[in-house]
Parts: sequence; C-alpha cells; structure tokens
Amino acid sequence: MFDLKEKTRELLSGSIIEAFDGTGLYTPDGMGNYHALWTRDFAYMVEYAGDLMPDEDKEKCIEYLLNSADKNGWIPDRVDADGNALYTAGGSDFPASPNLDNGCLVIIAAICYLECIDETSAKELFGKWKEALCKGVDCLPKDSSGLVCNKAAVPHSPYGFTDCIAKTGLLSMESILLWKSLKLLVKWLKKCNFEAKSYMKQIELIEQNFSSVFSLDSGLLLSSTEKCSMPDLWASCFALAEGFPLEDIHKEKISKWFCEHYDEVTEAGQLRHLPKGMYWEETFEPVEEGTYQNGAFWATPAGWLFETLMLTDKNLAKRQIEEILDYFEKYGVYECVNGEYKKLDKYVASITGVYHVCKKYRLIV
Repeated sequence: MFDLKEKTRELLSGSIIEAFDGTGLYTPDGMGNYHALWTRDFAYMVEYAGDLMPDEDKEKCIEYLLNSADKNGWIPDRVDADGNALYTAGGSDFPASPNLDNGCLVIIAAICYLECIDETSAKELFGKWKEALCKGVDCLPKDSSGLVCNKAAVPHSPYGFTDCIAKTGLLSMESILLWKSLKLLVKWLKKCNFEAKSYMKQIELIEQNFSSVFSLDSGLLLSSTEKCSMPDLWASCFALAEGFPLEDIHKEKISKWFCEHYDEVTEAGQLRHLPKGMYWEETFEPVEEGTYQNGAFWATPAGWLFETLMLTDKNLAKRQIEEILDYFEKYGVYECVNGEYKKLDKYVASITGVYHVCKKYRLIV
C-alpha cells in the first residue's frame, strides 16, 4: 500500500542541498536537481507538510530568503547555494520584472512556522522579520481597487506556477494570494502590537472589488482582465479552498462546474490551468500546447480541487484522491503530466498539498 506520509517525508529529505553558510536548502525536487531555494515551493512545503520538517530548517530557510530581499522590498524568486538571488522566473534574461507571488508566499511560510513554535520565540522572530515581510507585499503593484495590477508596458512575471504566462491587467490568483497573506500579516501585527490599519483596508478593498471584476457566468474566475483573460481553474479552486468571501451561490457554481467537468480537466486527479481545449494566448517564452504551464496536468493544486469537489460531491472528491495516489504509486510524483509527457519526477510541491488534505480529512493515518 502506498504510504503517502513516508513518501512526502522522503521527497522532502531528498530535496535538501547545503548552502555556502551551511543552511539546508529545500529545493523543488526530491533529487536535488534544482540547486536553489525557491520561495514558492518552500512555502508550500512549510504550509502543507511542515510537520515533517525540522523547525530549525524552516527558520534558517526563511531567513535565507528574507536576507536576500532587494532594496525595494522584492523577495527573491529563488536564492542559490552560493547566496545569489534571482527575482524573476528563468534566467537573468527573462523578459519580465520580478514575480508577483514571492512576497505573499514568504509571509505564508513565516507565519505557518511561527504558529508552530512557542509564542515568546515567535513574537521575537516576527519583530525581527516584520520589516522585510511588510515591504515584500508593499512593493506589489495594485490599483485603486486593491487588486494586484500587472501593467502590460512593463509586465511582471505573475504567480509562479504561471510564470511563463503573460497575464496582464488585474490578476485574480495573485489578488487572492495577496488577500491570504495580508490576513496572516494583520493577525501577527495585532498579536505583537504593531499598526495594522493600512493592511486591513487593503483586505477590505480586495473583498469589495474582487467578484465584480473576475466572476464569469459559469462561476469560474477570470485569470486577468487584459492579456490572457481566460477562465482560471487554479484560481477558482484556490478561492474556495482558502475560504475567500464569495457569495454562497457563487461558491456552489464553482464547485458544481468542477464536478460536471471533472473528467475533462483532470488526469489521474491532477488539474489543468484552463478548461479543456484552451491554451494561453500569450507567453513570455515559448511553451508548447499540452505541456508544462500550457495544458499539462498538475498535482500542485490537487488539494484545492479536493476541497472544491467536497462542497458538492464527496464521493467524487474521494475518487480524485484515490486516482492521484494510484498514479503516484505506479508512475511517480511528477511536476506535471499529460499522457506520455511527464516533467520532473520527485517534485515535492506535487505531493505536499495532497498530503495536507489527506491528513486534514483523515484519509491517511
């Protein structure tokens, strides 16, 4: 029988490489192929499988990232084992400005860690990290609606699992991620007696304006309002999984859509970014249709999909988990797949979200 907990632990352990200062860096895959600490992958490890990681490792990696923030507050996309920071996807010639998710994701990693250690130590660390955490979201581009805004003239690379996709205008996934990170930040600012009003106002603005900008008749959420303005399956699931304050009828429409279209948008419980037959209209770099971020199926959002299906059809949600665990056992834990196409085995973010919902709903011991 496939042991999900032990496999998750194995991939986490296998991902570690040693940095120049002795820090154990958790790289994206369980074979150490990626020689850097990626902010988003690490955040999903801490959030969803932090119970399988030593506290000392988590703290050192968070500081490794925060210490590499640039003068404007941008949190790096990744920091390599030599301490070199890169702030956008790909190499130094990638045709976009810093990614729009790292400032949010490092908050999530930091707060998840702080909430599992003793309160005195946690408050002391939050005070130490506060400035970098705040600046990491302050620098993100937003318009008067409070929503994340990516201007086409000088675009940023967006959410990291669509970092090749040239989404511009107001962005849904990135705005939900900002909302989530600000709520965590406000909680700890208040806990430590710091001013939080400006961030509370940002949260209110996002909640007030989000639905009118991104809601489609199907219930799904638009990815963006300008380039690549298409139904975003990941954002739609993420909103429900995170309890974003959509109207109940809207949540029901999203959940029912996924139940009705489940077989079209999944492969072995793993999810496409877009509905069947759709591909992104513009990318920063070429991505062949049916591969990677342009039509392949990913396990990274599988936990969000499970939560979405659970609202309407618990049996289908259970089937999804059975399918994905069966795939992991038979073929491996890949970054993304599409039939014979398989990219990067032992990809840690593919298993941590599945581990999280299985633990939460007691589908594993």
